Amino acid sequence: MHYSEYVAHKQILLYVPPVLLFIGTFGNLFSFCILLKNAKNASTYSYLSVLAIVDLLVLYSGLFRLWIGQFMIEIATINNFMCKTVIFIGYVSSDTSVWLIVAMTIERTIVVTFPLKAHTICNTRHARVGILSIIVLFILVNCHFLWSVELKHFTFNDTVISKCHPTPGYTRLVEDIWPWVDAIIYSFLPSFLILVLNSLIILNVISARNARKRLRQQSKLFLRNGNPSHHRQHCEVSKKITLMLLAVSFTFLVTTLPMNLVVIYKSVFLIPDNVKTLTQAKLMNTVAEMLMYTNHSINFFLYCATGKKFRNQFKAMVCYVCRKKPGSGRSSPTMRLAKVNQSRTDYMYCEPTTTAINDNRGTHL
Repeated sequence: MHYSEYVAHKQILLYVPPVLLFIGTFGNLFSFCILLKNAKNASTYSYLSVLAIVDLLVLYSGLFRLWIGQFMIEIATINNFMCKTVIFIGYVSSDTSVWLIVAMTIERTIVVTFPLKAHTICNTRHARVGILSIIVLFILVNCHFLWSVELKHFTFNDTVISKCHPTPGYTRLVEDIWPWVDAIIYSFLPSFLILVLNSLIILNVISARNARKRLRQQSKLFLRNGNPSHHRQHCEVSKKITLMLLAVSFTFLVTTLPMNLVVIYKSVFLIPDNVKTLTQAKLMNTVAEMLMYTNHSINFFLYCATGKKFRNQFKAMVCYVCRKKPGSGRSSPTMRLAKVNQSRTDYMYCEPTTTAINDNRGTHL
C-alpha cells in the first residue's frame, strides 16, 4: 500500500502517541498529587484526583498498547490472562473517565441551580459514593470481556499469529453489538448530557450576573456589614470551579465529536468498494482516536489555565523539589515565602450572595 493516506496513518501512530503519553503521564501525576491534597475539602477535587489516575489507565491500556503495536509488540497476546485483562481494563477505565466528568457536571449544575441545597447534596461523602458507584457499575457492564474473549492462534503462510478473539458463542456480541453499546456509553450519551447540563450552567451563570447588577447596592451593603473575606472566598470557589469544569467538559465534547462522526460514517455511509476508500477511513479513524486520547492527556493544562491556586500549588511543588537540599527536613525561605504569597491569592473576586455555596466546598483551584 503506497497511498498517502496510509503513510499518514502510520506516521501519526508512530509519532503522536509518545508525545501524548509524555504529556499525559506527567500532567496526570502532577494533577493527582495537587488535587489529592484538597480532596478532603471539596467534592470536586475528589472526582478530579480519581480522574487523573483513571486517565493514566486509559493512556497505558489503550494508547501505549496502540503505539508499541507499531513495533510488532502486543501486550494482549502474551498469554490468555493478559488478553482478557488488558481489554477489560481498557473499557472500564475509559468509561469511568467519561462518566466522572458527567458526574462533576451534574454536581456543578446542582450548585449553580440550587445553591441553597447544594451543601446537602454536593459534599465529599456523596462524591466518594458516586465515584465508587461509577467504578463498580462499569466493572459490571464490561466484566463479560473476562469470558467473552480469549487468546487464539492462527496460521498464515506458515506463520503463527496470536490474536484476542471472541470465544465461541460471543462473536456477535463482541464484534457487532458491543461497538455500538460502547459508542453510546463512552460518547453519544455523555456528550448529550454534558451539552444539556453545560447549557443549563451557562444560563444560570448569566442569570446570576444579571441579578448581581440589579442587587449591586444591596451586595455592597452586605459586604460592608458582613465578613467580606469569607464571602469573597465562597464567591471565588463557585466561579473558579464552574469555569474549570466547563473547560474540562467542553474539551471532552470537542475531542470526542470526531470519533462520533467517524462511527456514524463507517456504519452508515462507508462503502468499502476499494482499498483507497478503506485507507481513507482508516486515516479518519486514527485522527479521531488521537483526539480522543488527547482528552485524557491535557486536563492538567486546563487546570493551570483556569485555576490560579492550582498554578500556585504546582509552582510551589516544583520549587520545593528543585530547591530542597538533600537530607534537609525544613523548607527554604523561598518556599515559605511562596506559601505566604499563595495564601494571599485566595480572596480576589466576588459573585452575588445568591450563588454562594457552603463551607464544605473548600478552596478554589
